[in-house]
Amino acid sequence: MEEVLPPQPQGWFARMRQRVVAYSATPYATLALAVVSFIDGSVFPIPPFALLVPMVLSQPKKALRYALIGTGASLLGGLVGYGIGYAVAQGLTSAFDIDPALPIHLPRFGVETTLRAVLTSNFWVLAIACSILPTPYKVVAIGSGIVGVALPAFILASIIGRLIRFFAVTYAFVFLGAGAKKYFPTF
Repeated sequence: MEEVLPPQPQGWFARMRQRVVAYSATPYATLALAVVSFIDGSVFPIPPFALLVPMVLSQPKKALRYALIGTGASLLGGLVGYGIGYAVAQGLTSAFDIDPALPIHLPRFGVETTLRAVLTSNFWVLAIACSILPTPYKVVAIGSGIVGVALPAFILASIIGRLIRFFAVTYAFVFLGAGAKKYFPTF
């Protein structure tokens, strides 16, 4: 006879994720998706896909709507995250008297630039990649604000990255059903 063990207590993160996923079966699922997607861009530790996937699986005909709502709310949240990063950078540069225009001279390697140029020159490419890959979008948003990526470049990178991410996840689950979990194991 097999011994049945009592359920192990879950941590706060697992409990919060379960609460988020539970919203997918309520009349407030679409609103919850918008809120979670928005907050994901700045501070929330649960990705909106934890809510999006069960919603798409239960109502695949609404997939386009869900992907658009999630993408739009995520982009707005990303602007908040960018603002947080920008404010942090301003605070750090003021508190520690750091000059982002600090020149970097490495004549041996032919490098003649500034600290800001090093941090921002190709960061938008990283922002696109990290918006598509399963990295926390808030890291991209806040990081872009901290290093001073030009706002238009951040917005463009975010639009491209978040559209690809939301639509890839949404339509993978529309076409493959629950079998798509092997391609997106974190959902």
